[in-house]
Amino acid sequence: MAVFVDGQHKTDYGRIILSCDNILHDPDRVTATPSRGDGISADDERDIRIVGCELIQTTGVLLQLPQVAMATAQILFHRFYLVKSMVIHNYEHLAMAAIFLAAKVEEHPRRVRDIINCFHHYKQHKEKKPVVPLDFTGSLYVKMKNDIIKAERRLLKELGFCVHVKYPHKIIIIVLALILEQKQNTELIQMAWNFMNDSLKTDVFLRYTPDQIGCACIWLAARMKKVVLPESPPWYKLLDCSQETCSEISDTIMSLYTIPRPDTTKLDRALNAAKEAYELKKSFNEKTKKDLKDVTASYSPLPDHVGGKETPKEGSPLGVPVREGAKRKENGDGHRNGRRKHSPGRKRYSPASPRRKHDRYRSKKHRSRSLSDSDTSPRRHKHRSRRRVSVSSHDGSSSDIEAAEARKKRHEDKKRLQDQKRIQEKIRQLEKSKERKKDRIGDHSRERKAHKVK
Repeated sequence: MAVFVDGQHKTDYGRIILSCDNILHDPDRVTATPSRGDGISADDERDIRIVGCELIQTTGVLLQLPQVAMATAQILFHRFYLVKSMVIHNYEHLAMAAIFLAAKVEEHPRRVRDIINCFHHYKQHKEKKPVVPLDFTGSLYVKMKNDIIKAERRLLKELGFCVHVKYPHKIIIIVLALILEQKQNTELIQMAWNFMNDSLKTDVFLRYTPDQIGCACIWLAARMKKVVLPESPPWYKLLDCSQETCSEISDTIMSLYTIPRPDTTKLDRALNAAKEAYELKKSFNEKTKKDLKDVTASYSPLPDHVGGKETPKEGSPLGVPVREGAKRKENGDGHRNGRRKHSPGRKRYSPASPRRKHDRYRSKKHRSRSLSDSDTSPRRHKHRSRRRVSVSSHDGSSSDIEAAEARKKRHEDKKRLQDQKRIQEKIRQLEKSKERKKDRIGDHSRERKAHKVK
């Protein structure tokens, strides 16, 4: 945009705003995630977020990381799944990548080997399996290491390398100790701190500022401990917060204590079902696009040899191209009986070859027909040549073109419906074969169990 500065003509380019504030989103944007679009319910998505944050918190404790690093990892975890689907990207790999990246951001780096070892130990303990050390020379360790590195790169790419996070932990201490004069009330401070750590499992950091979250944690802890805080003027006005905002954040935090504990087996089953549906839908869309592309490429309203040999018809009000054969006929250069002359590309017969039988025994009357009569007489012989594109100069030529386009459209629609029905039938057959296979496997397992019992 051109502007005038001090009487001089200068160009005002776009501006880049750098800020250390957290990235906030509307509530509609937070609820309409890609995971919902891929078949994950709201409750399953909430439980997966809780399980991923618990994995980050426990692994961070085993790695002896500060709480700031674990908070950063959990917020990055929430930000990633705001733009990507849990069906496509494994939440366990992303949780390990988030804590690996957050440890480096907060200047407490840890080795990938240590993160994998802690995660493997925690998973065995959670599933109540015997704790067996991970073999660092095996294929499992190499695969997990590559998955973590790839997930870290994907995390940085989707977030645009914006990994800065602000926390409300300092705000809690400063407000309670200096402003509210509750420095000696350690129980109130500890409860507000606990609410703060639990809020990391929710999506409040995607919708509210750190100051608002800190005020909500203090407000909720004061109500739980029945501590009276100043209301005239309200103390939370100092941090640009309102009582409605504190109430909304408090309700979100308290909802964590009312829901049942997430079942990882159920969540894995829901993720696998959504992933199968996603893969089936993806293959169906690719097959449909390919079939439609083949149908469109194979159908053409005009012959293949028309392109490159069309010449505009002189004097035509529509300017529609006409083939050279039709132009030769109009100029009087065609065959005497109304047929086209021999084309070099088509070996029907040669002028040097013997005359055809029906030409040899033609009556004298037909041989002596003039060229003018032959041009005005209708065709009497069927030709194997392709359809001509004839355009007359009367008023009905435009309607012929519209009719041809309508026929083409009906043909394409009919082919498209046939292809879609064929693909849907194949998908139904595939699903039936999978069901039969599952039934056979179930029958075999029942037979083996019955045999063992006998």
